Amino acid sequence: MVSLQKPFDREDAMWNYEHSITTSAAAEAIWAYYEDPARWPEWDPEIKELTLDRPFGAGASGFLHLHDLPPAPLAVTEVQPPTDFRTETGMPDGTVIGFTHRLRAETGGRVRITHGVQIAGPSAGAELGALLTAGVPDAMRRLADVAEADAG
Repeated sequence: MVSLQKPFDREDAMWNYEHSITTSAAAEAIWAYYEDPARWPEWDPEIKELTLDRPFGAGASGFLHLHDLPPAPLAVTEVQPPTDFRTETGMPDGTVIGFTHRLRAETGGRVRITHGVQIAGPSAGAELGALLTAGVPDAMRRLADVAEADAG
């Protein structure tokens, strides 16, 4: 189980980022990729591996291994299938990083995908934020593409 030094409080967020795209893929098709950690590298090229100690859901914990970095503890803190989930990880200096993922129905059967990053603590700021979010738009586009391809 991952133990973070400080629970993340959205009101304490010192740095926030959010990016949205729309897709023709169904929310359920996108959610299938979210809830299967083994498939995260298929849509996020920065991820080498994600492991969880139990099936995807609130309370699951494990490790996120990005290429060229040691594995980092990760906790799944909130899940509302098939539309929302949040994960958190901590840094040695007490900084907490939250990752939010939301799916919302749009007109014409489209789905809006929104990924967010919130950083609170001593390392919060634009430098760490830019490092953590540089690949988010590409990963989201890849997620939409693989989910659309699954629909045929």
